[in-house]
Amino acid sequence: MSDIKITDVILDFVMEHSKYESIPENVINVTKTLLVDAMSNTLGGISSDKGKIGIQYAKAMGGNQEATVFGTGQKVGVQAAAYANGELQNGLDYDPVPHVPPILFPSVMAIAEQRHSTGKELLTALAVGGEIAVRLSNVLLKVMSKSLEETGMTPDVFGNSNEHIIGAAIACGMLMGLDREKLAQCIGMSAALCSLPICRDWESTMPKTMIKYFPAAWLAQTAVSAAQLAELGYTADAYTLDNPLGFPTIYCRDKEIWKPEKVIEGLGEKWQWATMGLKPYPACRYLHSDLDCFYRLMKENNFGPGEIEEIRCHSATFVAHPDQMAVSNQIDAQFSGPYVLAMAIYGYEPGPAWQSQTALTDPKLREFMKKVKMITAPRYYELKSQDPLSWYAKVEIDARGKTFVAETDYSKGTNRDGFRISDEELDRRFFNNAQIILPVEKINKAIKGLRNIEQYDDLQEVFKNCVL
Repeated sequence: MSDIKITDVILDFVMEHSKYESIPENVINVTKTLLVDAMSNTLGGISSDKGKIGIQYAKAMGGNQEATVFGTGQKVGVQAAAYANGELQNGLDYDPVPHVPPILFPSVMAIAEQRHSTGKELLTALAVGGEIAVRLSNVLLKVMSKSLEETGMTPDVFGNSNEHIIGAAIACGMLMGLDREKLAQCIGMSAALCSLPICRDWESTMPKTMIKYFPAAWLAQTAVSAAQLAELGYTADAYTLDNPLGFPTIYCRDKEIWKPEKVIEGLGEKWQWATMGLKPYPACRYLHSDLDCFYRLMKENNFGPGEIEEIRCHSATFVAHPDQMAVSNQIDAQFSGPYVLAMAIYGYEPGPAWQSQTALTDPKLREFMKKVKMITAPRYYELKSQDPLSWYAKVEIDARGKTFVAETDYSKGTNRDGFRISDEELDRRFFNNAQIILPVEKINKAIKGLRNIEQYDDLQEVFKNCVL
């Protein structure tokens, strides 16, 4: 590995996969599914406080009318659009894990609209940039899981998904037609402009703040900036991923974790982007398996809220929300296990309703939350070490004089047989999210256009149905 530079291998991959025909069919299909999911989450995010502020900020930034703020139809500068759509997409915490889409999709779609890219060009850039982002994440984020397993806490300093800016900047550069040298500068520039790894600080802060585990909108906007600066000839350390004091050393701070050979292992042969799954619930992924088990037990036994005496959720150590009973805003709600289980028992439909003021101020939900206990399950870490796609959970419900139990090794939405979200389910979720801003006719056209975007030479034909 000492004679091989990870940057050169990444650039080789980018150059070899710069055309639509070079991307495997299954990867294209996953990219289109993720595109539908991203737009669904963006439109649903209009109901979020983060999203509303993002729209206001984009309007304040203004700029040439070259890219769309989805939902509203407002046209702003490409950086402003990337920012607003990043806030919208991450607003409900509905986006997949790892959180590549709210950085990658807003930046690349803004550049694609500005540069009049075709649907095929858009999909190619998303797939290549997404692959690089996921591979970096799958290595660097191990610092969190390692620390949780060993100490029950996350590291004092770590980032959660900030590194995706590198894949997003490369994808933007591809659509801009940058050559290999300038694509290398996209890597160095985006790494230099990456936001601080302050996830632990965010986890410890209550009430939860809108910046969350990473500033998605800022990273989307800055990915655009990195590519634009590279195009103009601005320079950075293009080989920062290889240098001893470069990006990985500063960002990760754990020599055992950064293994560059793992980032490029099988690159171009086994696409890790194709393993991306979707979220059926607008909440932290760590809570999804608990919800799956809870919904299953409710369906099998038709529990009423008053019948349940206690619920015990056995899953991963969960430290992103220090006080699970404290829910004072939308972000708190996204990271509280007791809160989302209360949503489920009282029939709130997953989507914008979960984080509405009606739900946040519903006293019966607060009372039910007291019945829920969150417990660390050793099996979660045993299984995770064998299969990174696993999300183990066991839920026990005391009711009717006995204990009801459900267990799962994987959460719904995982890209694995028996757990994937179907196109029909994704379309229903799209409707539920989009109906707060779009009429039914436009929703139908938007879904059809996104699912067939490779057929379009003018993306405006698709995007016009994603705005009011």
